[in-house]
Amino acid sequence: MHPRTRRLPRTLASATVLALLAVPATAVAAPEPVPTPEAHPGNAAGTGSADPADKISSAAAKVFDARGTTDYWLRFAEEPDLSAADSITVWSERGRYVVDTLTEAAESSQARAIAALEESGTEYTSYWATNAILVEDGTLEQATELAADVQVAEVLPTTQHSVEEPESTSAVAPSAAETSTYGIRSINADDMWDLGFTGEGIVVAGLDTGVSRSHPALSAQYRGTATGSNSYNWFDAARAGSSTPRDDHGHGTHTMGTMVGTDNGSTNIGVAPGAQWIAANGCADACRDSWLVASGQWLLAPTRTDGTGADPARRPHVVNNSWGMSRTDDPFMEDVIAAWEAAGIFSTWSNGNDGEFGCESSGSPGARQASYSVGAYSSAGSIAAFSSRGPGQKGVVKPDISAPGVNVLSAVPGGGYEQWSGTSMAAPHVSGAVALLWDAVPSLLGDVQRTRAILDGAAHDVNNTACGGTADDNNVWGEGKLDVLAAYQLAQSQSFTETPAPAISGTAKVGTALTATVPAWTPAATFAYQWRRDSNPADGVPGTMISGATGSTYTPTGRDAGTVLTVTVTGTADGYLPAPVTSAPTAVVQKTAIKATNPSISGTVRVGSSLRALSNSWTSGTRFTYQWKVNGAAISGATAFTFTPRPSDRGKKLTVTVTGTRRGYDGATRTSAAKTVGYGVYTQGRPRVVGSPAPGATVKIVAPPSLPSAATTTYRWMVDGRAISGATKSSYRIPSSWKGRAISVSVTRKGTGYTTKTVASTGRTIGARFTSIPKPKITGITRVGSTLRVNPGTWRPGAYRTYQWYSNGRPIAGATGTTYKIAGAHLGKKITVVVTGRASGRATTDTSSDAVTVYRPYDTMPAGWWYVGADSVPAATYVAQAGSNDCIWERVSAAENVLGGDIGSGQRIATAKSTDDSFRSVDCGTWVRHYPGMVTPRTTVPADGVYILGDQLERGTYVTSGPVAAGEMCYYAFIKEFTGLESRAHLVSQRMVDEPTTITMPSTAKGFETGGCRWYRVS
Repeated sequence: MHPRTRRLPRTLASATVLALLAVPATAVAAPEPVPTPEAHPGNAAGTGSADPADKISSAAAKVFDARGTTDYWLRFAEEPDLSAADSITVWSERGRYVVDTLTEAAESSQARAIAALEESGTEYTSYWATNAILVEDGTLEQATELAADVQVAEVLPTTQHSVEEPESTSAVAPSAAETSTYGIRSINADDMWDLGFTGEGIVVAGLDTGVSRSHPALSAQYRGTATGSNSYNWFDAARAGSSTPRDDHGHGTHTMGTMVGTDNGSTNIGVAPGAQWIAANGCADACRDSWLVASGQWLLAPTRTDGTGADPARRPHVVNNSWGMSRTDDPFMEDVIAAWEAAGIFSTWSNGNDGEFGCESSGSPGARQASYSVGAYSSAGSIAAFSSRGPGQKGVVKPDISAPGVNVLSAVPGGGYEQWSGTSMAAPHVSGAVALLWDAVPSLLGDVQRTRAILDGAAHDVNNTACGGTADDNNVWGEGKLDVLAAYQLAQSQSFTETPAPAISGTAKVGTALTATVPAWTPAATFAYQWRRDSNPADGVPGTMISGATGSTYTPTGRDAGTVLTVTVTGTADGYLPAPVTSAPTAVVQKTAIKATNPSISGTVRVGSSLRALSNSWTSGTRFTYQWKVNGAAISGATAFTFTPRPSDRGKKLTVTVTGTRRGYDGATRTSAAKTVGYGVYTQGRPRVVGSPAPGATVKIVAPPSLPSAATTTYRWMVDGRAISGATKSSYRIPSSWKGRAISVSVTRKGTGYTTKTVASTGRTIGARFTSIPKPKITGITRVGSTLRVNPGTWRPGAYRTYQWYSNGRPIAGATGTTYKIAGAHLGKKITVVVTGRASGRATTDTSSDAVTVYRPYDTMPAGWWYVGADSVPAATYVAQAGSNDCIWERVSAAENVLGGDIGSGQRIATAKSTDDSFRSVDCGTWVRHYPGMVTPRTTVPADGVYILGDQLERGTYVTSGPVAAGEMCYYAFIKEFTGLESRAHLVSQRMVDEPTTITMPSTAKGFETGGCRWYRVS
């Protein structure tokens, strides 16, 4: 640990609590419905407060005060923008988009808090359907510390809701007088059956007390009956471990019977008996908020009974919610409702059974703007006395609509049937009606807002303004009485009469543009386009949506080769339902010729010199293989981007053959122009005469190693610049008569294929020995960036001294003083210094220090929170090796505002600026100050990491085969500075790619980042 560093104080021993920036290329924005000042896990409201104590809600503070320790919610501010889901027409893709977007947002914003909770050993559950964490048995001190994370919006207590208990119950016997319940007849569901619409193909779900699977009116419609498994069809949050549908209360069975039940032997009880059902048990005697959130999340992506294999494609189309909290405007579940709607799920809510309290008696969530809530009326057509009245949130009219809810006959556990009353009984009539409507009008499926509008527009108005509102939309009845037949007829009147399919023109070939032409619709429409691959409308195969292919023209890429393409146009016009129509498939997309040019050889073509094969201009994303050749013959093993000619290659013609391949293209092979391999050149430093060159003394030669190593080495001693006969050994005894002359030595390197290299030492004056020649001593910290000093000792007689510092025996250019600041290039090497002494009449003498090893820089930062400054962590650029961890770092101001930051795995780089107050990180490992030259620049890039161009990564042209993970996108960015600015101003550019891509490092970039793609240099 850096001994000069002051660590910032923390009272939460568990971990560093940080704010977290989003992953690059992920944009977030506030979703609809309109956020409100209130906050609760499960709502879409609120933003982070600057003071952690201000984030502790008054309700949470009271619970902490009363209990000391308690379960509580951490709700996070980040609200991902899900609006793009509206344009995704394929059910599976739409659900996957919503789940992935929510999951990414939760992972990024919750990372800091989760790290703290993990380190402290606190039990917790993270949710993504609502961006929140349920913390178990925590303290106020802990909650306040966690709230210091700027991503945390609020700390809230846990709560309980309840099922809307029936107003009355009575057992009844089957009646032969009626073929359907009055509720079915009242909303004209039986008329929809007569038209052939029973809800077939639609899946409804009950978030309730469970469902009795074995009930004869429900067993056939259970989706698990058809699949032979409870996986993806049943979730029990209230009674963990229950792997088969059950209902210990009866409420969930009764509501499900109203939605999809068959008959009791004589009377039809279900509005949509052709639909299938699944269920989530979020309630027992009460409905804990954690059970409800877990259930709401499961409904977005059902799992196996063991909780694995989440699959958004198996989510329901409709969710009935006959539960709530009496006479409150609590925004609980609001962001879950928004997520359901984004995923195309229609949710129905009971409005409450507190009508006896008069106006403003609606309960939450039904009272919220985001909810579509239902009031109850009787078989006589009168509003039920118990049916809660509006207005709701911010004066919005509640309920939204009314449906039969008094003495409703439906199924109960044990195989029986009972009449129950409540808005709980009214809501499933609407859920069943939506199933019928979506069966009858497929263009409405997933369009929640338009479906609401049609239900509202078709409802029969009832004038009752006792609690406010208008004759046709009031706080007693809402829009009026539900009529599903009228809704169907209204939808039909809003449908286009002529919707001819688009036609695709052009040749189905990679790189050749295709054009979609749409014949005129009646009435005239505006069109949106979505191209797909491997779609077959005739067989109901949706294929795969092509990201970004949303214009009337599309140019097939390599990924499309061997597939067929279609285009779906969605026509819109004022007053009409959007209608998607898909073209016939194209012919199978054919490959095309790859763009290819002749490669070139970069470097000096001579023995021992490293060469590179530059591919030059090819189709972007082309992968290459290499074969180096001499005189046209392949060199065994020479199949890399680089090649070093051998001595045996001298004088021969060298070429490189490059073969390029890319999915969807016909490969190509090109060969470079031939170049003759020249003689290699040795790099040789100047040798030194070692020892005191006094008359009669023996001196030796010390020569730096040559690059490359030579086959033979010879020496030649000289006096006054002339060769001494026979003096060819590594040492020489100086004759006694040569005082005042100059002794020197040369070294000659020879090898096959190389030009002979001779280098001579400087001359040393022969004279009397110095009486004292001390061994110099190196002092200082032997780390990169530190300064070393030499203590030459005392020479006798006094001498004029010069200095030369060496690294691994080779002189360091410019390092000729008594001090030397260690450069990054010398990391891991041996440093010595040679002191040369001169004096009149004395032999010019060299003496060398002992070697010291250079270690990594002194300035390091372990994970944590550190001040930036001269007496702590210096302002500089730092490098960390995070491995597979998601490293998160931030620059922080004195006011604890985040100035910049980043998240990612692999190598990470951050610059702490002199104006920063502090720097904090987690899961990054140790940060090491960067000095140029500490590593050899690489030509390949792992899937994740950040690199300094020209120092850690060579500049040039690189190619990737696309994302490492199939079906994912990968990210890359060119970086101007490593400051992680939230505005992204520190970037030159950034891009997401999902296919093979070629890039060239721009001169304006200092760094390169990649996430999810491997890259290698090709030019």
